[in-house]
Amino acid sequence: MAPTIALTDLPSDILYSIFPYLSAADFLSFTTVTKSLHTYHEDPTFWHALTRTTFRIPNQPLLQGARWQWLYKKLLTQTRLYTWGDNKSGNLGHENVGRQTQRLSPRAPVHGRVWRTEAGSAGWPKEPVVSEDVGIVADVQCGGWSTTILNSTGAIYMYGIFDGPRPTGQGDLRRLSFPPAYPTTTKTRYEPSTAIQQYSTGRSSVLGLSDDGKVWMWESVMGFQIKLAHVDMVGNKVDRVIAGWDRNSMYVLNVGIIYWASVQDSDVVRGGRQERLAVADTMLVDAVTIPGTSYRRNRNNDRSSDDSLEARIGQVTHHIVLESWIVFTTDLNKVFCYPTIFPMPAFSVPEPIELTGFLTACQSETVQIRDLQGSFIRFAVFTTGGAVLTADKDLLNAFHDASISHSVRDLPSPVLLHSSPSNPIISLAYGDHHYHALHSTGTITSYGLEPQRCGALGLGNRLISHLRGVTLEGGAFGGGRLPSALKATIWFEPLMQTWLQDMNWAASQPEARERGRMVLSGHVGACEAMGRHFERKGARWEEGVTKEDEMGAYFALKVASAGWHSTALVLVDEDKAEAARNSHLARSPSPAPSLAASIPSVDSQGFAYEVIDSPGEQLMLGIQSVGQWFWDVGRWFLGLTARDAARSQQEGENQREGRSLGERERDTQGIVYDWSKEHFPRLRMEGGEVMPGEIEVTE
Repeated sequence: MAPTIALTDLPSDILYSIFPYLSAADFLSFTTVTKSLHTYHEDPTFWHALTRTTFRIPNQPLLQGARWQWLYKKLLTQTRLYTWGDNKSGNLGHENVGRQTQRLSPRAPVHGRVWRTEAGSAGWPKEPVVSEDVGIVADVQCGGWSTTILNSTGAIYMYGIFDGPRPTGQGDLRRLSFPPAYPTTTKTRYEPSTAIQQYSTGRSSVLGLSDDGKVWMWESVMGFQIKLAHVDMVGNKVDRVIAGWDRNSMYVLNVGIIYWASVQDSDVVRGGRQERLAVADTMLVDAVTIPGTSYRRNRNNDRSSDDSLEARIGQVTHHIVLESWIVFTTDLNKVFCYPTIFPMPAFSVPEPIELTGFLTACQSETVQIRDLQGSFIRFAVFTTGGAVLTADKDLLNAFHDASISHSVRDLPSPVLLHSSPSNPIISLAYGDHHYHALHSTGTITSYGLEPQRCGALGLGNRLISHLRGVTLEGGAFGGGRLPSALKATIWFEPLMQTWLQDMNWAASQPEARERGRMVLSGHVGACEAMGRHFERKGARWEEGVTKEDEMGAYFALKVASAGWHSTALVLVDEDKAEAARNSHLARSPSPAPSLAASIPSVDSQGFAYEVIDSPGEQLMLGIQSVGQWFWDVGRWFLGLTARDAARSQQEGENQREGRSLGERERDTQGIVYDWSKEHFPRLRMEGGEVMPGEIEVTE
């Protein structure tokens, strides 16, 4: 009789081979049989594979080790989508996507000011309207005028429009569809031809790779299948698709990086085939294969004796599509770029240009390239040592010019983006003028410029963003810039916005008015000091609620940007969020209070604005605002100071009440927060100068 073998006697490699065949419930039951098997219950390999196959979550460095098991449990109930920035094309998916009425307040300096309205934007992250049929969101990306979602069943949804700029009120979520010949995948029906495993959103197009290897492209809601005119795809697998600014691409194993121009740019193969293929739901496109990118490493490769271009370049590991350029990395720890000329003249096909200097900038001999990210004109190389090296089109153009002139002098080097070793940067998301960094703790920081104060930095609208350090640039109706020396974290908690609104009101009080004006006017030193102050206080928002070794109430899985807007996929622990809110209560609320404060807001130029949903009310408010504008201007010409009189009246009311409008409303509900009696802070600026005021300096 053959001896029996217990499960505990099996070597670990055999157990690891068994795990993929188990469901989550079976795996947990299996690992509770004995104490020795219990050591496998957090096996990251099992949970990584199960999470990715169940929810189609893309592989990302943020999710390592035991986090995959944690993510599997949280994805079912805690994923939330947030969007912010410009919303002219309905690309944020917010309920109110119409025009945001602005009307002059009594405090507004009317002389030389133009009454105006602008499309509603969001400076504070806000949840878009997501229909129930979407289910679990697996991935989010941004296009030039759109926000796209991939759900766990492989369907792609989109807010906004493909191409712009065309102002529209369209904010509905639409599913990208397939030709009638291809049945759609649903929750109850799986179709490998239309279930998207990986997708990419470019400036005005979306590419998708289905489970059975088909490449789909959308330049409108109805997609079509992409076929390559001069590339033999028999026996070759498409590994990934990447959409870009003005070109689209795919990486095909044993073939290399292939790119083509937009179908709208007339690169579809001519000669009568186009119409027939269009009827057959397929577009045959002409494309360019980048030389030397077909190499595949295997055991028989001996690169020491192979001097071919492919062997010198190595096996492609990552690639991105920028404006006019493709950048890629290889397993030889090299970075290359290639100009996306289309059509490429057959008699002068260039070789990829190696971008030297990326690894030498790290000052380490053992550093390896881990990732490559970027869009439009900027990109970043991530190393295993935690370094983030950034560059833009100027570096690419310089290396291209040097390759033509055969000169290697004065070539630019990448810029090392610094981050805390305890909270390193995991990924970067680039818009046109702003960008965000996702950190290992699940926090997001902002950098750059938000045009026309559209809120792209995600630090609040123009009423409160100056408290986060955003300074004016380009005049009254210009943009807002975050100083490069300032680190500002995006906050998703709505009550923190209320806190900043109350602090903004405190800046208008007599004792604080002078330093409040410094910040409002964009004084760089004052804005930087104020930004650092509120960053420190905001970092302690969950103090006493979340332990150091735990995730916070809001843990961002991914951030994406394009154009003038951004989006993030966030896991929200509502219990922790509510506990943090309650920790700031100075007095217990009355039964069933409303935490939302209705606070009329005043922007940095004196405009008070509020969101109006009704078109009729918009019209009436517009007429009233214009009438008030003419009335105030008339009084100004007559030498009457309507603005000052109204301001004095308002100040008298505020002094009598001693509280902002929002605080007074909350007080009637029995809600008082611990900041209610705080003064607008008086800070010491970078050079040692102290802000004006009579209260003590906050160190």
